[in-house]
Amino acid sequence: MDARIAVVICLAQLIPCFFCFFAVFIEHLKVPKWVWFVVIVSILAFSVFITDIYLTPDSVFYSVRGVLSFVFFLFVVTAALFCIRDNYFTNLFVLCFLTNYNDYIQLLAKIFNIVWNNRFGLFNYPLDFTITLVLLELAAFPFLFWFMQKTIKPVIEQTSDMPAWRYLWIIPISFYFIFRIGLYPTFCDSSLVWHNSFFLLPVAWIIGTILTYYIVMRTLLESFANSRLQSKLSVMDLQIELQKEQYEQLQKNIEDTRAARHDLRHNLLALKGYADQRDTAGLLRYINHYLKILDTDEAPSFCENYAVDTILRHYYLLARKAGIEMNVTVNLPKELPITEMDACVVLGNLLENALDACLLQTRLRRFIHVSVGIAGQRMVAVNVKNSYENEIRQVKDRFYSTKRAGEGIGLASVRHIAEKHQGFAHFDYADHIFKASVLLMPERK
Repeated sequence: MDARIAVVICLAQLIPCFFCFFAVFIEHLKVPKWVWFVVIVSILAFSVFITDIYLTPDSVFYSVRGVLSFVFFLFVVTAALFCIRDNYFTNLFVLCFLTNYNDYIQLLAKIFNIVWNNRFGLFNYPLDFTITLVLLELAAFPFLFWFMQKTIKPVIEQTSDMPAWRYLWIIPISFYFIFRIGLYPTFCDSSLVWHNSFFLLPVAWIIGTILTYYIVMRTLLESFANSRLQSKLSVMDLQIELQKEQYEQLQKNIEDTRAARHDLRHNLLALKGYADQRDTAGLLRYINHYLKILDTDEAPSFCENYAVDTILRHYYLLARKAGIEMNVTVNLPKELPITEMDACVVLGNLLENALDACLLQTRLRRFIHVSVGIAGQRMVAVNVKNSYENEIRQVKDRFYSTKRAGEGIGLASVRHIAEKHQGFAHFDYADHIFKASVLLMPERK
């Protein structure tokens, strides 16, 4: 009977967790399905073994059941990290959360049976405990699935690149150890639970921890939204500054045109004088001098889209003033298949990083090569290649800022926009040349 009850308990606890874990990370598997199937079977077998030990006090492993439970937890974590790609810390956070959830359900089942036994008697362990556990799992599963889908999954999808995840997993793992070491043994004391109404304390603990998770997720999401808003505001400030520069340049051009028209008659008379005297050399000198006067610092127009053209013109002028070679190739229509804001954020961040890298150079040739165009039918491809001399700080797929501590906001923002548009952002560097390739697809409607 014990072995069959152990199987029922394992299935009742693990299947809801597997289902919810898949719902969050189903698109991030990095192993074939048969490997994942073998991992699931191994986890279930290990769980049945440990549960059977808990149900058999005379077992030789009963005295080390706590150690085996911790080993099982490490095994599950290792298996998940092996099978799921991307941010390991988000995987660890979700696993610890689901482990805490299972502990809470198991505790509530034990407390319910303790209270029932003291009130009505006729308590049959472990059969009644198993029935209570299964009923609680069925009753709580809708809430678990809703919480994972509506609270945790959206936050992970949007903020998985944020450095905060390196520390957030400490919250559920701390709850795990506090519960296992300090609270669980006390809550399972039948005399305390019944005579002192101690069963209310675990309910308060469970509600408090769930609220903690919710508050942490909301705070992280709002922090990410503020970061995105700050990035958009920076782009808007840049566009306003560029419009101001263009307005001032327009005013200057108008004044220069008025002066040129005023002097045009005198210049034509001077040219006529050279022509009448057949002074070809003097005529050429005068024309070359006049062409130099007409030459201005105005950047050329690169494309029909005003927003993208403004960004390109701004950084083109900055690069030219700094003596940096900048080549621009653009093939974009007036109306972009993606939002102009996202296009400007990607292009502005890449060009700003490229310009900053070139400005730090002291020895090698400084250059920036930009290529922007339509790939396929409606995809926008952005490629920026620039020289650099400074040391690039990279850990795995993340690049760290040279201006401040932590990950660079610019490249993280570019990567997020690429994922938002079902595209990709690839960064590579070698031989003092940094390459950034970004592909953006129109959002699905």
